[in-house]
Amino acid sequence: MITETLADWLCAQRWEALPADVQRKTADVVFDSVGAMIACSQLPEVLAIVKFLERMGGNPECTMIGHARRTSVVNAAMANGGMAHGDEVDPVHLKSVGGHVAAGPVPTALTVGQWLGATGKDVLHAVALGYEVGGRLMTIFYRERDYTSRRFYPTAVVGTISSAVAAGILLGLNRGQLQVAMCLAAYQAAGPDNMTKDPVHMGKTFQVAAANRNGVTAALLAHDGCHAPSDILDGSNSLFDAYLGAPEAGVDLLKELGSYYSLIDVMFKRYPVGSPNQAYLQGLFGLMEKFALQPEDIAAVEVQIPARGLKRVPTTRHASISALSVCAIAAAHGKLDFYRLHDPAGAMDAAAREMQKRVKFVGREDWTDLQAGHRAIVSIKTHAGQSHAEEVRHRPMDAVELDAKFHGLVSPRFGEAKTRRVERILKQLDAAASVKGLMDELQGA
Repeated sequence: MITETLADWLCAQRWEALPADVQRKTADVVFDSVGAMIACSQLPEVLAIVKFLERMGGNPECTMIGHARRTSVVNAAMANGGMAHGDEVDPVHLKSVGGHVAAGPVPTALTVGQWLGATGKDVLHAVALGYEVGGRLMTIFYRERDYTSRRFYPTAVVGTISSAVAAGILLGLNRGQLQVAMCLAAYQAAGPDNMTKDPVHMGKTFQVAAANRNGVTAALLAHDGCHAPSDILDGSNSLFDAYLGAPEAGVDLLKELGSYYSLIDVMFKRYPVGSPNQAYLQGLFGLMEKFALQPEDIAAVEVQIPARGLKRVPTTRHASISALSVCAIAAAHGKLDFYRLHDPAGAMDAAAREMQKRVKFVGREDWTDLQAGHRAIVSIKTHAGQSHAEEVRHRPMDAVELDAKFHGLVSPRFGEAKTRRVERILKQLDAAASVKGLMDELQGA
């Protein structure tokens, strides 16, 4: 039984027994995710959710990050979950080419951890195990269905279950209760993938917000003795049967369990835009720097990425996702700034609109493996008649870049002094007697 074996393994794990590289990566994932949540806390899509929850009331138990008012643990999980994928700046899963796995367990673990007064290690442990389930689920979903034929958004489905696992670990659920929690979470999973029609980010933000709300609800119900079938990941009528038409796909959830950890495959985003844009932007900025090219020097840009990538970043979406918009803004200004992309006046100024006329994307039908999503060929032609081209593959961010990204996201919201305090707490989270201090600091004025 897959569900039983997985739940049994999860309940047996201890933070101290996890490999050191997994512990370090977990801390980095929380650090990067919190930076994203703070930056996204005032985006219109997130504000709509926060204002709704404020109207609904609720016991002032937990922090809604970046906001003054507190609300119930379930409501706060929803608000913080929305921030965790309020835009395209949060960590993604490298092995599945971009699934937003961290946006499930991180906001849930922080919120439930605050409610329970859990230690920093407890919260990190819950994130690691929630991500372990989420990363494995995401990889199966991406492998089993091509993006163009799938009709659901896997991040929403995976987020619900990984959130339930993270909350369940913090609540001390036993094996049977954790099986129930995963089932109740699956019952609430949504994920219609019609966001290609969404000119903003509301579809993705709301579905991840709801995933955290639903995951915490599932874990709390299981903790209180609610009953549900204990085999939601097994065979006929399972999660995989419902979403993939592949009832036996779940067997890979147990593959190398305890020797391979999903969290090692986290990809931190160098640029605050959708995953298919990451590799070619690395190449574009690299060529501009290498040959000292200014925006006015550029006559044409051609970008080759996998054909499926073009279907994931259509021109109808927000400027942080639309490939033509992203490339045009980057080439026109020589950089991509989170706050510029979300300027109410619009990121596509006259310079970017003019540059967009010179940008062309080519879909490579021969780049079919999943990891091709981290590969691109960028060509630039100049008005002086020069041609420059480079094939690039995603280069992971280092610690210095992660710190710089965090400050760039958080300082405009919190100011330098508070940003440094939050950074210091996060860097020492494994030693914190309670996560309440962090969550107090993350509260808005």
